[in-house]
Amino acid sequence: MTKNFLYYMIGQGSWFLSQGLQMVLFPTILVLMLNVSPAFYGLAQVSILAPSIFLIVLGGAIADRVDTRRLLGIIHLLATLPLFLILFGLNYSFLSFQIMILYGLTTGTAQAFALPARDSLLNKVADGNIQKTVITAMLIQFICQLSGMSMGGLADEWGIFPLVIMQILALVVGGYFAFRLPKKQETSSLPKLSEMFQEIAEGFNEVKKSKEIFPVVMAMAIVGICYMGNNLVALPYITTERYGLGSAGFAIVTSSFWAGTVFSNVVLILNQQLKNWGKIMVFNLFFGTILIFLVFNIPFWVFCFLVFAWGSGAGVVISMSRTITQTFAKETHRGRILSIYSLAIFSFGPLGALICGFIIENFGIANNVIISSLTAMIALSILVIKTDLYKIKSPK
Repeated sequence: MTKNFLYYMIGQGSWFLSQGLQMVLFPTILVLMLNVSPAFYGLAQVSILAPSIFLIVLGGAIADRVDTRRLLGIIHLLATLPLFLILFGLNYSFLSFQIMILYGLTTGTAQAFALPARDSLLNKVADGNIQKTVITAMLIQFICQLSGMSMGGLADEWGIFPLVIMQILALVVGGYFAFRLPKKQETSSLPKLSEMFQEIAEGFNEVKKSKEIFPVVMAMAIVGICYMGNNLVALPYITTERYGLGSAGFAIVTSSFWAGTVFSNVVLILNQQLKNWGKIMVFNLFFGTILIFLVFNIPFWVFCFLVFAWGSGAGVVISMSRTITQTFAKETHRGRILSIYSLAIFSFGPLGALICGFIIENFGIANNVIISSLTAMIALSILVIKTDLYKIKSPK
């Protein structure tokens, strides 16, 4: 293990520790403190995801040209600013839905530039084994998210204020270690706006031409609209409306999902010689349709186990899709290609959240999970038939 690998993983962990806290505190503030409706809660989730639709590919183009460790460090520090706004809102009693939307937009903007910057650095610390490094990075991400969610569950006892301070400290630590990563050897000045759009178009063209990356990107779009919206909107409302639980309930349910991702990534680490990447990914994409069982009024522990199983499949899909994209992306276009991969999730994820919020408010949670599951099954079936996703294998 090199020191650069260690610095990268500390930065990865600190960012996602903050994200884990956010996953519990965001619904706690909106649903429990501000009592917003499902439709408005879906809109609030969109505020976090929407900036990526417009900025993440731009972030990828910038990551291909600049010193990414410096860019990543600055983003960590800037991401603390909206958290200070929440602290002031809590302290002076002016926290509102509008402020949470502003927080979502600024946090989403930081994410849009941080993700491609971090992804483009991954190959530089991989030490020749990209599959192992991707899975390890995912494992660190999920464990730290899980830790953040567990801390978030303490909001009922501690209050929100000290947990927001923890988020700030985590981001500062991540920024420090980002600056200690290896400096990019070849950098260039940012092009004119017209040239920037041309480079972004080149990234989309490379994705379209790749028989490995294109179906993966399409699969992640389906994940965004059918699964991600339910994760962001349906699960919190099932927790409150069906089981009558608060922030501790949010923490348990969200932790169950991410504990599943940790479990599946540990299994992947122990089986690094897997070659049939596409076959494994397709199986777990279809496994996500177990979401349909959320239609039943099951005991809370069964609900959490179902969410754990759903998270296990999601963990495999995320790791396999990222491994395929990292492996088959051209070095000269890696930042842009990885940002397009992320764009597929972050562009369709907000749409999924809005649709979920609308269906839940007007037709109920049961109809929402039925529609999402059936849509996913049909869309994935078409994708597998029309592309070579199932046939993708590890390079020899």
